[in-house]
Amino acid sequence: MKKLILLTIAAFGFALLFTSCDDELATSPIDSIDANAAFQSVGDLVDGANGAYAAVSGANIYSINALMTDELRRASTNTGQGMQIFNHNIIPSDGTIGGAWANAYGAIDRANRVLAAAENIEAETAAEVELKDQVVGEMLALRAYQHFELYRIFVDYQEAGSGLAVPYMTESVIGQPARDTKADFFTQLLADISEAETLLTPLGYFSNLRLNIHAVQGLRARVALYQEDWPTAIDYATRVIDAVPLTPRSEYQNLWDDSLQGEVVFKLRRTGPSQELTERSGNDDIFFYLSNELSQLYNETDDIRFLSWYDREAADQVRVFKYNQFSEPFESPNVSQKNQADIKMIRTSEMYLIRAEAYAQPGAQQDLGAAADDINDLRAERFTTTVPASYTNSQDAIDDIYRERRLELALEGHRFYDLRRAELPIDRIPADIDGATNTSTAFVPADDRMIMHYPIPQAEIFANDNMVQNPGY
Repeated sequence: MKKLILLTIAAFGFALLFTSCDDELATSPIDSIDANAAFQSVGDLVDGANGAYAAVSGANIYSINALMTDELRRASTNTGQGMQIFNHNIIPSDGTIGGAWANAYGAIDRANRVLAAAENIEAETAAEVELKDQVVGEMLALRAYQHFELYRIFVDYQEAGSGLAVPYMTESVIGQPARDTKADFFTQLLADISEAETLLTPLGYFSNLRLNIHAVQGLRARVALYQEDWPTAIDYATRVIDAVPLTPRSEYQNLWDDSLQGEVVFKLRRTGPSQELTERSGNDDIFFYLSNELSQLYNETDDIRFLSWYDREAADQVRVFKYNQFSEPFESPNVSQKNQADIKMIRTSEMYLIRAEAYAQPGAQQDLGAAADDINDLRAERFTTTVPASYTNSQDAIDDIYRERRLELALEGHRFYDLRRAELPIDRIPADIDGATNTSTAFVPADDRMIMHYPIPQAEIFANDNMVQNPGY
């Protein structure tokens, strides 16, 4: 069992900085005190769990994906925001990379503290037994979720099981842990997911602001996709699909101003305007527009995704509103509160795409008709009229499914990892390269170190004698 915490994020271990999000995630003030004093009851465990959720940053994940790939183009009003990653100046000392590492391990540390405290707290009533099981299940799932995000950023997917993953942390102490092998990493990851599933299954669905049973099943399907475990991907994606239906086209816009829960299985609450990836929160300064290439893939007049997330302001200017509660391009109950929409982490539509891809892959599970059915079911809720998909071979099906992933999951933190999974290059069209964008970013081959893996943050290398840097950095 590895012990947390890496020296570069040790500060997370010295204070339980529990932040209030809303009534559901409200916490009592337990800041900077000894853990034994902080955790004395099941109610304290709930507060600790809320603090762990508050440490999670979904924005780190979708920003890295969008900036690295072909989802965005620089706006002329950008004065440097996000340009280091956008220009592929990927170095170990970059703050975005270091922030993603520290944020994930900080949330893991908080989860580990709650899990350790739970071992010493006795539930006194049947209701407390259930609540304690819920908290422990959620924290195991959160620990797995954050470790898997670290895997997606920092690990070479194509290496064998003896290759290096990241340290899998199960305890909260200061130390210098070495990187686990990929095989050992997944053994612990799947053990956490399995235990979380066991604890949360009897509770059913309770909130999409928390890692409920359907969110855990969705995470398991996502992990199976990356492991190319196609039968498991089909199994767990189906469990979510059967439990949480796709949102109808007529209601789809309401997912994005948070007036409807719909198909959102797990999300992160935001209660105040924040600095957004594509534009400033306090005024109309635009940092990035949707890339011309991506915008051209949408049917702008009939695709509810385009109508919900974007607004074409000029021939080469498509403004992004996916994370904004804003008056354009649709009416919102909070039109004055910009950059405030909750961050959607797992949706049922992703499960349709996972299942379709698993059905399309060669192997005993292959069913091209089932893959087409999943894509047709998804498109039926995004368009008023569609041409049915029909696949005659695996590669055509996979290509179409990847295209649909680009459209459905745009700017949700998947594109960069999809290119890595498929060993595809980053390929920006000339219309998305302006004078301030390095021309070298137009094409990055699939075997480039940037696509294969990000560097381990330099601060971690300096602080941890047992940490091994990724090749090429």
